[in-house]
Amino acid sequence: MKQFEGYEEYLKQSELSKQTRQVYLREAEKFVRYLNGKEITKDRTMLYREKLREEDLSPATINLYVIAVNRYLRYLECGQASIKTLKVQKKRSVENVISRKEYQELLNYAKSSGRKKYYYIMRTLALTGIRVSELQYITVETLETGRVQVYNKGKIRDVYLPDVLIRELKKFCREEKENDGIIFRGRGGDPINRITVYKMIAYLGDMVGIKKEKVHPHSFRHFFAISYMECYGNLAELADLLGHTSIETTRIYTTSTVEEKRRKLNNLGL
Repeated sequence: MKQFEGYEEYLKQSELSKQTRQVYLREAEKFVRYLNGKEITKDRTMLYREKLREEDLSPATINLYVIAVNRYLRYLECGQASIKTLKVQKKRSVENVISRKEYQELLNYAKSSGRKKYYYIMRTLALTGIRVSELQYITVETLETGRVQVYNKGKIRDVYLPDVLIRELKKFCREEKENDGIIFRGRGGDPINRITVYKMIAYLGDMVGIKKEKVHPHSFRHFFAISYMECYGNLAELADLLGHTSIETTRIYTTSTVEEKRRKLNNLGL
């Protein structure tokens, strides 16, 4: 829509990720359609939030959309119509994370079914804890240093590649005749699309009978973090590896999941 061209440029100048910009732009357009030409007021923005609540969305999703609308209102210099997000109790643990056994099942199926690229993508996600959008920074050249500089959310952080992963990725590059640049590419040669990765991992999970709630790219980041804490127990180090600004964000990986709590209760033998 032509009326959003200026806003789109404004978002680009804000150094937000492409994915975040797309969400903010889409939600601004939805909000404008909802207003249908009516004046922007705080009451109408609050009513819009209520409409979102009626759509059976999660509180986290509603809050994302509210934040997006508030950003658009600030751009329009209508900050007085901004509204608060919903209060959400912070999660004390990470739920729906793949187990070591499920991780191995995914790898085995990817390899046996000829989906070699996704085998190595899952290995990379699990062994480094990076996000799918950060795969583009893993290049043939970084395999020589074992160190990757990742740019995300306006920050640069170092990601380290373990020796076993370097050996595996070098093997993959030789097989694919990748001599330089990005290792994981889409069909057009661009960095592989996160939606493509999401769909393929969901498919692999379905094939081996893993709950769909568990099988998504970010689950491998959680799997990495939990495995790291179980092995080393160093919260500050993990926060640094994951690129968390606050250690409180990382603390979620120190608490038992609901599943683990139930298992411990069942083992009390009372």
